[in-house]
Amino acid sequence: MIEGTAFALFLSGALLLNITPGPDMAFTLASSARGGTRAGIAAAFGVGAGALGWAVAAAAGLAALLAASEHALTIIKIAGGLYLLYLAFRVIMEKKQTGETSGAGSAVKAFRAGALTNLLNPKVGLFFLAFLPGFVQPDAGNPAFQIFLLGAVFSFTGTCVLVMVALAAGALRARLVDSPGAQRGMKALSASVYGGLGLYLLTSQSK
Repeated sequence: MIEGTAFALFLSGALLLNITPGPDMAFTLASSARGGTRAGIAAAFGVGAGALGWAVAAAAGLAALLAASEHALTIIKIAGGLYLLYLAFRVIMEKKQTGETSGAGSAVKAFRAGALTNLLNPKVGLFFLAFLPGFVQPDAGNPAFQIFLLGAVFSFTGTCVLVMVALAAGALRARLVDSPGAQRGMKALSASVYGGLGLYLLTSQSK
């Protein structure tokens, strides 16, 4: 089983990433605005299903890499730390996004679109391979199973956050999407989380 402190750090990082506005939250908000709360909740579950699919893929990929090299996990953790630092830099440098995200108008369409959008986005898979292996502990059991477990937890917490977003879509849309101050604050939070997790993954290799 993953050691308690490491799991607590992972859970904190996952929750902070989950609450940071991004494409998934924008899609959920847009679906709620277009098809009502039911469509928004369906979108949240669709996004979660897509994330779970990537957790399975990441676990399978890690298993194959570990079979090929005993040093693969260390290499992946270092590469993941560098990638997360890159994401922090991108968040800092990116300009304000313009335009509306198109949501789905029915629950079935919202679920399908949320799942497919995540499953067909290679950036989601790349993020999973960068983030999840950093919390794998070789002495805590099968690394591939740990990856799947961490991915499932990330998917579950993300789905819970998006369901709450769907339930409070009106207020959140006004505060998070249309407020420049809220955008700046969440941008700073996002960069801090990515950067902090990236540094953790890199420095943990020297211990």
